Amino acid sequence: MSAKHALLGLLIEGPAYPYLLADRLEARLGPAWSVDESQLYKTIGQMEKEGLIEPVGGKTKGQDKRRRFFAITEGGEREFEDWLELVSGAVRLHRRPQLLKITLAGPKRLSTALEQIDAYEQSCTRRLNEFVEVREQIPRQQTPVRADHVLLRLNLGIDIALLEGELQRARGTRETLLWLHAQPEAIWPATAEPSRTHNPLGRRGAREDLCEGIAAKRRRQQQPKREELGQR
Repeated sequence: MSAKHALLGLLIEGPAYPYLLADRLEARLGPAWSVDESQLYKTIGQMEKEGLIEPVGGKTKGQDKRRRFFAITEGGEREFEDWLELVSGAVRLHRRPQLLKITLAGPKRLSTALEQIDAYEQSCTRRLNEFVEVREQIPRQQTPVRADHVLLRLNLGIDIALLEGELQRARGTRETLLWLHAQPEAIWPATAEPSRTHNPLGRRGAREDLCEGIAAKRRRQQQPKREELGQR
């Protein structure tokens, strides 16, 4: 994401201090645009160095840097306008490191790959629930129409659709890996030998053992959380 241009766009509306900008960014675009403090101040510092923004009233000794107001400069406005006018017509496919790992893992690391898919699916589910909850809190009908609410709902809807697609991809990937694990004659690159499971009963057993191992690991991970809740 272009955090620099997002911040410039907010500063065109008026001066603000850094963590107010972070709040506005998430309020306008949704949880996907949440930025941590270190990333925020690193970006602000770089923008100031490039002459895109400037402190309002100068820097006061002992002033809390979180309360230091910044305003956009003429150079910052030109940068923002140039970015808005930039046409990007090419489709960019996201290269997923997880799929690269799975593709190159080999037969001996299938269980690890499946554990990663399982963890990723849980993460997607949590984020999806978070985004849906935020979208439900936005008023649907207002007079006059609130453009910021309409655009926030648009952003959240796209993020939700992407997360739903990621969930579908994760589930499809798991099924493919389980099916591949059950193929006794599968030949893997760099091995040129069939997989080690040779009979139908063995294939079913291997698949069940794999799934049970992942489920057991998930239960172990969730146990401390249950115990903590119980103590409360």
